[in-house]
Amino acid sequence: MPSRRAASHVRPRPPSSGRPRLQPVRAEAPDRRRVRQHKGLEARRRRAPLVTRTVLALSVAVLAAGAFLVASGGVGPALSTLAAGFGTALGRLTATPLPTDNVAPPTESPRIAVPAEAFTNSQVVDLSITVPVSVLGDQTARVRIYLALEGLEPAPVVDVPVGTTSRMIVPFELTEGRNNISATLFRGDEESDHSPVVTYILDVTPPKITITTPKDGAAIKTQQVRIKGTTQSRTDLVAHNDSNDTSISTAATGDGSFELTLTLAAGTNEITITGIDPAGNTGSSTLTVIQGSKELGVRLSSSIYRVSVSKPPSSIQLSVTATDPAGKPLAGATAFFTLQIPGLSPISNELRTGPDGRAVFTTPLVGELGTGGGIATVLVSTELYGQAADRVTLNFVK
Repeated sequence: MPSRRAASHVRPRPPSSGRPRLQPVRAEAPDRRRVRQHKGLEARRRRAPLVTRTVLALSVAVLAAGAFLVASGGVGPALSTLAAGFGTALGRLTATPLPTDNVAPPTESPRIAVPAEAFTNSQVVDLSITVPVSVLGDQTARVRIYLALEGLEPAPVVDVPVGTTSRMIVPFELTEGRNNISATLFRGDEESDHSPVVTYILDVTPPKITITTPKDGAAIKTQQVRIKGTTQSRTDLVAHNDSNDTSISTAATGDGSFELTLTLAAGTNEITITGIDPAGNTGSSTLTVIQGSKELGVRLSSSIYRVSVSKPPSSIQLSVTATDPAGKPLAGATAFFTLQIPGLSPISNELRTGPDGRAVFTTPLVGELGTGGGIATVLVSTELYGQAADRVTLNFVK
């Protein structure tokens, strides 16, 4: 039986003479931007996550340390320490981050308004206190007011609940002298720091006004008088001359001294100096000065100057007229008369000058009169102008 040849499934190759010749094709260069993107992607694919890389680095460090400890014989104790540290580090790297606790800031301090003037004569003052807006309406919030007297530590005086407005008006009773006031803010059990200190000085004493120059009753030759003195610091002063209705004002300096110049009228000038201290208290002082000469005018006269001892008059009348340095009649002055007559004892009497400045002394002539000279004198005295005298001579003949 003739053998059958299996059919070939291979496509017969065409004759070499009829095969087309392969032409070489030049590949185009890829776009540079795409190449960079592709390389970056491949690098990211090859790069391990941050946690993985960190763990690998720690593993390498642990293995290196282990090898060192095996060589040195301390592998047992160190392995437990390294394992614990490695676990802690790994836990920190893989743990989910937690939010940080927000610590509430301390309660803000209140503020007390500073008074325009620290001195006051009012025992009760209104404190204007400002509180933070954050505590408005909080029923646990309250303001505590502290008082520190001079030389003492602050002590709590009163607690005031916080309302619905940030500004509070709190009546506060002062103690005479210096009052240092501060406040804190309570919110629940938390107390703030003290507010800045506000000072009130309770002063109920009128200022004392002391005039150093001129002296009371002094004679001033010029048309103006310069008055100097001392009183409480920063006291406002007004000097008024009743004689010519003029006034001048000034203020005491920091050490309490003051000086002012006032116009005078001729003759006696009564000056009143009034002072109001920073607390509002009022004090005053008076001064009298004389514009012109201080000397009194005294003139003595007699009803008779020549007396016959054989036919003497029944009486002798002495008259004095007193005037002030301005030449005006001086009323109310004391006039002391003395009459010396030959053959008689001295005769004296004391009288007061009237509104016209005159005083009249009449004495009878009783007894045996001698011949010769006699003298009549008068001494006029005042508290304001001092003393002045005058005399006249009498002649007693046969």
